[in-house]
Amino acid sequence: MGEFNTGDAVQVVMPRGVNKRGTPGISVLYTTWPEARFDGAVGQIVEIDPRSKFGIPLYLVDFSAQPTRVAIPWQRQWFRQEWIVPAEDRAVAREGSKEAVTATAGAAEIRPREST
Repeated sequence: MGEFNTGDAVQVVMPRGVNKRGTPGISVLYTTWPEARFDGAVGQIVEIDPRSKFGIPLYLVDFSAQPTRVAIPWQRQWFRQEWIVPAEDRAVAREGSKEAVTATAGAAEIRPREST
């Protein structure tokens, strides 16, 4: 299945991209999803559903014991494996870094437009 087990501390990392203004952040394909509100939050896996409704392994992450619980809308949420990383791993490309923008959006250089 996956590399995560019940009790592991994980951090939510949503796919990165660039919006139409050129601002890097969460990919526009995911900004309206409920999971996007948890981006950057750290929690603990409490349950694993290996087959779920659509055959995708899902992880139930509990945020109630974390200090970031004020900024999140509810205490538990199901996440796909590609949206969580171990909480100790800080080497993930984040917040508009060049690697995050190029990897997720396939974007070339972002240049500001000149006004006329």
